[in-house]
Order: sequence, then structure tokens, then C-alpha cells
Amino acid sequence: MVVATVGVVTYAGAIELHMLISVAGLIEVVVLLLFVARVTRLVVADEITRRPREAIVRRLPDGSPVAYLLMCRWCMSVWVAASAAAGWWHLSYLPRWSGYWWVDMPSVALALSYATGLLVRAEPEA
Repeated sequence: MVVATVGVVTYAGAIELHMLISVAGLIEVVVLLLFVARVTRLVVADEITRRPREAIVRRLPDGSPVAYLLMCRWCMSVWVAASAAAGWWHLSYLPRWSGYWWVDMPSVALALSYATGLLVRAEPEA
């Protein structure tokens, strides 16, 4: 219920707007988390990317950090989450909690990476 006159938003309207932003923010975070989890799985574990992944790993020297990255979901999720957090910061219209990119983007990236790792632990091994 929004009770307002031109140029004035009442307390009831402000609460409703805040709740709408909170729900939109929650949906945005959940979609971002699922995006990071899916892209991480696509790069590291899916059958559809197995051949390119194995071809890259074969061309790399033994013990290569890049080869390890391509096989480690926890490791890859950090980089996928960092990219997703940068996109979130630049494309989302919702307010940020600190307003500083150097605080919000790493915080969101690390949180998304950790949550992706927890989702990975819940998946059965292929």
C-alpha cells in the first residue's frame, strides 16, 4: 500500500519500496550464485567441455598452475566469481552496501566462490 502525494513518500510507501529492493536484491544474489556455480561446473567438470579441457591440460607442462586451475572447482570458482562480481557491480541498479567497488566486489566474489564450493560439495561425484 503506497500512500503518497506528489513529491512526498509516506512511511508506508518507503517501507514497501525498501521491501521491494530487498526482494530484488535477494533474487539478484541467488541468480548470481547459481550463475557462478554453473559456469564453474561447465569449465571444470562438464562432459561437454571435457575434450577442450583435456587438450589444454595435455599441452601444459606437468604441475602447471593453469592445469590445476582447470581441474579444481574451488580454484576456478574464485575467478568466475570475480568476473561475476565485477559484472554485478557495473550492471546492477540496486544499491551497494558500502558504495566502494574495492570493498563490495572482492566481498561479493569471495562469498560467491565460497557458496559455490559448498554447492559443489553437495553434488554427487561423476
